[in-house]
Amino acid sequence: MISLDLRHLPESYEVELCHDQGYFPVVVGLRGDEVVAILRGGAGHIGIRGRLDLVRSMDGGKTWQAPRVIVDSEVDDRNPAAGLATDGTLILAYHAQGSYNAQDHFDSSLKRAQARLTLSSDGGFTWTPTHPLGYEPYSAYSPYGHIVALPDGTLFMPIYGPQPGNVADEIAVRDGACLVRSYDNGQTWSDPSCIALGYNETALAILPNGDALAAVRSDDRGQMLAVCRSSDGGRTWSKPIQITAELEHPADLTVLTNGWILMVFGIRHDPLGIHALISRNNGHTWDVRRLLVADSLPGPDLGYPSIARSGDHLVIVYYSAPRREWSQADDPTGCVARALLVSERQLVRALGDI
Repeated sequence: MISLDLRHLPESYEVELCHDQGYFPVVVGLRGDEVVAILRGGAGHIGIRGRLDLVRSMDGGKTWQAPRVIVDSEVDDRNPAAGLATDGTLILAYHAQGSYNAQDHFDSSLKRAQARLTLSSDGGFTWTPTHPLGYEPYSAYSPYGHIVALPDGTLFMPIYGPQPGNVADEIAVRDGACLVRSYDNGQTWSDPSCIALGYNETALAILPNGDALAAVRSDDRGQMLAVCRSSDGGRTWSKPIQITAELEHPADLTVLTNGWILMVFGIRHDPLGIHALISRNNGHTWDVRRLLVADSLPGPDLGYPSIARSGDHLVIVYYSAPRREWSQADDPTGCVARALLVSERQLVRALGDI
């Protein structure tokens, strides 16, 4: 049940970041009103010509500059994870996917993938040469979403890949939602923890009480979202508790200034769109009433919403691509990255009136 259309709040503002590209955006707030989004260009949902671009806003997300290329190698550069270290370093980790045959068709059996990293000390204008992530056991894994900082400066990066798991009393390999840590502002990564087996793309948030909350996407046919909690610095996690229905994923999380948690996620079944949920008790329970970010999107290739803060406003970025056959998934034509700007003050007030 939709209880509030966020587009109808008095100061809400919708804007296009870029078109014919924009998959898998990750948005990061910098100083003042400066916001950057790192997203996919060059190809569609898949495609060896995929690259990673940066778009920048200097006015809190109301207008955006033309995309600038960050990474464009001979393989498919995709699946960005990004965040700020406490010293101001902007970090980009990504999945360099080279499993394409001579006809440039994706072939997972080739197993040519690598997690890679680049850093910027000037807000994304210049970047270090890319290099492998450096943690060998996860060398072929995929980073995802927001890199988050703990109060002591430790960084958590969500990353996923195959993990051994006990399934029906037999050892099997399943996707695992994991994290790796950095203690040097993103220069090196190690010290992993597994959040949940059978899950992949993960959003993380550090809660006011010090707990960590994870929203994880299941890798089964249902592809729903569940949440897990850690009270020991991400070392151990509670069992996943399902939050959304099938084909409602993946998520991003942010903690509002009053302590509530906002979760945004894609709706990949009819009616196609972007929804959000609120938790008022550190993620233990979630309001049954949903918030609407976007609807009437043209096809199920959508979402990957990402949230940044600019002053009082939340900048919610997502993408939407036309409905097309999977055989045409390398075509980015018609894909659009958009943002909805929402006043946090008005959001909290409106939810209090419902």
